[in-house]
Amino acid sequence: MIELHFLIAFLLWRRRQVLTGLIISASLILGTAKASPLPPSVHRGEQAAQRLQDWQSLIVQSMHLSDAKKLQAVNAFFNRHIRYGEDTEVWGQVDYWASPWETLELGAGDCEDFALAKYFTLRLLGIPEQHLRLVYSTLISTQQAHMVLGYWADDGENPALLDNLRSEVLSTVQRPDLQIQFAFDTGNLYRLEHNRLVAVGDAQLLPGWQALNVKVRQESIPFSNAIQLVVAEQLRLKLEI
Repeated sequence: MIELHFLIAFLLWRRRQVLTGLIISASLILGTAKASPLPPSVHRGEQAAQRLQDWQSLIVQSMHLSDAKKLQAVNAFFNRHIRYGEDTEVWGQVDYWASPWETLELGAGDCEDFALAKYFTLRLLGIPEQHLRLVYSTLISTQQAHMVLGYWADDGENPALLDNLRSEVLSTVQRPDLQIQFAFDTGNLYRLEHNRLVAVGDAQLLPGWQALNVKVRQESIPFSNAIQLVVAEQLRLKLEI
């Protein structure tokens, strides 16, 4: 129980930290505008805490699933719990890459935030880094830029795509509505050539991606340690039964 209390305390601390930042930012933007009434703010805080708790449950319950089932569970979770919102609406910025904690706390994000939250959640669930890449694509019908998360199996072909627009996890060959532009991970930028990845540059060319990884590492250390302790305790209890 000590581990669970620690985890909950950490999640609540993160929620307070971001909500305080939002209040300060709103004050700077709106000047003398009146603050929102207390009850809606409290309600939003309760919703954020519930989303974080549900995310914790997702991770603990999915830890021992197969990779395919982890992909399905994580895709469904974020598509169900997060609403779509442009960065200008959610963060008051033209382009902002949120950490999973930030996206869950606000309950909203754009396609990048969906993909990033799914990426880091699957990493917490033990999916090896070499299987996951963020994928920039274009919606063929509108030519609108769109980010999804790609999962590459050992054969390195036809990645499965986790998309906030689709409830199913489908391969690239099952998504003729998307035109893949490029993909990236912590090390490289890639283009797809005959459904295979070809490295074309260094991921250092994406400074926002590098900064986000640093932020997520700082935020996730206590969370990851607590999750490992909870899973170890669950395994111990099962062995005693």
